[in-house]
Amino acid sequence: MTLDSTRRRYLSLLGTAATVAGLSGTTAAGGTEEAAADEGEGNDGEKNGNENRPPETIRFGTYNIRDLTTEQVQSAGDEQAEAAARVLQEVRPDVLVLNEIVNNFQENSYRPVPTDRSNARAFAENYLNDPQDPDLEGIEYEHAFVPRSNTGVHSGYDLDNNGDADVTPGDRAYGNDAFGYGEYPGQYALAILSKEPIDGRSIRTFRTFRWADMPDSLVVRDPEAERRLNDAEARAFRLSSKTHADVPIEIGDRTVHALLAHPTPPVFDGPANFNGKRTHDEIRLLADYVVGEEYIYDDAGYYGGLEDEPSYVLMGDMNAAPGDEESLEAANEYLLDNEAFNGQPLPRSPGGAEAGAETATIEDGLTLDYVLPSPDLDVEESDVVWPTAETASEGLLDAVETASDHRLVWTDLAVGE
Repeated sequence: MTLDSTRRRYLSLLGTAATVAGLSGTTAAGGTEEAAADEGEGNDGEKNGNENRPPETIRFGTYNIRDLTTEQVQSAGDEQAEAAARVLQEVRPDVLVLNEIVNNFQENSYRPVPTDRSNARAFAENYLNDPQDPDLEGIEYEHAFVPRSNTGVHSGYDLDNNGDADVTPGDRAYGNDAFGYGEYPGQYALAILSKEPIDGRSIRTFRTFRWADMPDSLVVRDPEAERRLNDAEARAFRLSSKTHADVPIEIGDRTVHALLAHPTPPVFDGPANFNGKRTHDEIRLLADYVVGEEYIYDDAGYYGGLEDEPSYVLMGDMNAAPGDEESLEAANEYLLDNEAFNGQPLPRSPGGAEAGAETATIEDGLTLDYVLPSPDLDVEESDVVWPTAETASEGLLDAVETASDHRLVWTDLAVGE
């Protein structure tokens, strides 16, 4: 992706410091990982219909595995991680977004944890590479990217207005004063694994974009509100509760931009709906980005959204269901009813139907997790991995329920060269 300097002015013109996140290595300082390529296994013999897919079809998946921690993934033998790997080995996404996996590089600033490899890479090597059932095969992901997250990064302010800006990590009071809720830096972060090459030089992240810099934002400023921002807080407060990221995936001669985010849950915030409005604007940022809005700036200080009619896939737990009033129906306005996304029909499952909605992706019956491509990418097939006792293969239903309260969502897209 070429950065057009006439469109993306450097942020220092406004007197604001900008930094470029490291895109290589596994050091805690960089907080990101662009993994070196390994010997890949390809798609031979893959299950769940993968062996029948034409070569130009790529399977994109998103999976919230519910607070997957460093202790769980840096060594083998964890029940939840094994269950999640079992589910993934049934489906075998080519490009996989993980939500709620701890960023151990950031966590290491709070307590000593292994940092020779990212948690995403450790999960791949300790669990995904190893068959979790005699009838399954391991999956090898040659490429990974782990962006830094706002979760557990202290804001320097008393954001919950309890009279104390708690700067000691490890409890809820600290998390309430962080840019994104986390009891320590890097909790509830995200990552992407890919069999296809990642264009590391062209990755863009938007972790430091300030909420107040969005035109017509819904920032809560009412001094009577339980949760609100004063002038100083508004000048510093970041929109993204984790991060927004544009990760270009190279598929043959074509580039598909994987757009990652995990907006804050639109709850726990009082009558002013602070979190719900933030969820709304986090989702709006994605919609504005794909149509090239100029106001958006990334963590390197460059302005502007996507250009030149690109191909892209939005992936992640958006924490917004169709018709959800708390998020001001952001999923409808910016995703499902937006012609910039090929969002209908949504994938379905028999388990979701039992829980109250065929399109549900979480145990309470809500649709929160999405894989939404640009209009130029044709959807060949899609699914929510949520079987019932009558439809599950042996052991799969137990694995689905053990892995997470969310369900894996995947979509096959025709990505011709």
